[in-house]
Amino acid sequence: MFRAAAISVSIFCFATVASAQSPATAPSGPMPYVHVDVKKKQIRVDCQALNVDIPLEFFCVTAGGNEHESVLRTPAKPSHIHLALLMLGLQPGEPVKYSEAAQKWFPPHGPPLHISVEYQKDGRTVALPANELMRSVKTKNPMPPLTWIFAGSRILDDGTYGADPTGYVVSICNFDLCMIDVPALVSSANETLEWERNPETVPVTGTAVTMIIEPAGENDQPAAPPAAAAQTTPLTTVLKVSADNHIELDGRPITLDTLPAQLQKLKAGGPINARLAVESGTDVDFTRKVTDALAAADISYETAALPASDHLSDVTIDQGKINRLRERWNQAVRPHDAALREAAQAQYEVITQLRKEQQRLVDEADRVQRTIDELEKEYQDMTTPRPEGAEPTTQP
Repeated sequence: MFRAAAISVSIFCFATVASAQSPATAPSGPMPYVHVDVKKKQIRVDCQALNVDIPLEFFCVTAGGNEHESVLRTPAKPSHIHLALLMLGLQPGEPVKYSEAAQKWFPPHGPPLHISVEYQKDGRTVALPANELMRSVKTKNPMPPLTWIFAGSRILDDGTYGADPTGYVVSICNFDLCMIDVPALVSSANETLEWERNPETVPVTGTAVTMIIEPAGENDQPAAPPAAAAQTTPLTTVLKVSADNHIELDGRPITLDTLPAQLQKLKAGGPINARLAVESGTDVDFTRKVTDALAAADISYETAALPASDHLSDVTIDQGKINRLRERWNQAVRPHDAALREAAQAQYEVITQLRKEQQRLVDEADRVQRTIDELEKEYQDMTTPRPEGAEPTTQP
C-alpha cells in the first residue's frame, strides 16, 4: 500500500512544499497533466475520450494501457495523481485483497471521492458527473450517481507504485493495483460486466477531457456502482438452452451453477420476464434445472422451442468447462498481472546483460588467442633454420 512510510523523500518534500505554496494552485511542472488546487480541494487531470463499444472495466486508464475497456485515457502518471490526493489531505485506504486465513475477498476501502468531467462541445463547456458517461449494458439507462474511493494501489517489491506499470487509474470493478476503485466487491469477469460507454455523452475519440477529482462531503457514504435503475415495465431476458446442455443468457454463455446468481442480479435491477428457448432434443432433467432456477428467482417465463442445431458433427466444446477454467485463470493469474510483467521484464534484462557479458568474454578470449597466434608465429620464425648468411625475419 502507498502509505507515508513508503513514499520517497523527494516526493514527501515536494508534497510539503507544494501544500505550503501561497497561491492556491500548486505548480504543475513536476507533475505534468495533473493540476492541483489546494484551496478548492480539487484535482484536474488532462485526459482524452475513448469510444469503446464493449462492456467496461475502467473509467480511466493511462495512455497505452487497457484503453479497449475504458471511457478515458490520460498521459498522467497514477503516482502523480496519488501525490495530488495526498496534497489535499487525503490518506489512501487499501485495494481489494484476498485473505488466505479467512478464505475470502475483502472489498477496497478509503476516503470517498467525487469524479466529474469537462470538455468543449460546439463552443461551450460541457460539465457532467463521471457516472453519466456510462450506461447499463442491458437497459441503456445512464449509470446512477456513484462515489469512488481512494484505495491507493500499493508499492511493489521493487519499490514501483503498482498503478504506474498497470495504468489502473479509476476502475468500476475491482483490481488489486488500482488507485481509485469502487467500495464493494465487483467482479471483472466478462459475464458480470454491467456498464458500457454512453454514446450520448462521451465525445469522439481523442477529444480533450478534463477529469476532476474532489473529496466527497463528510456525510457522503462510498457507493458502489448500483444496479441499473428500476423499471416500471418488466424487461425481457432471453435464456437459450441447447441440446448439448449449454446455456446463454442474453447472448452470453453461462453455466448452470452461475445461473441463479445471474438471475438474481438481473432481478435486482427491476422487474424481469424471461423467454426460455429450448433446443429440440435437450435433456429434460437439464431443462428442469434451468426452470427451477427461474422459479427460485421468482421470474416468470414463456417457453419456445428452437430447431435442432444443424451441426456438421456431434463434436462440441464444453462451454461450461471453458467458462470455469477462464474464471479460475482470472482468479489465480489476473491478480498477479503486475508481478508477472515485472518478472518478465527482469528476466529479459538479466538474460540480456548475461549475453552481453558472455559476448565480452568471447571478445576477450579472441584477443588472447590472437596474441597466442602472434607469439607462436614469432617463436616459429626464431627457431626455423635458415641458409647461411640469410637474415631472420623482423617482426613489426
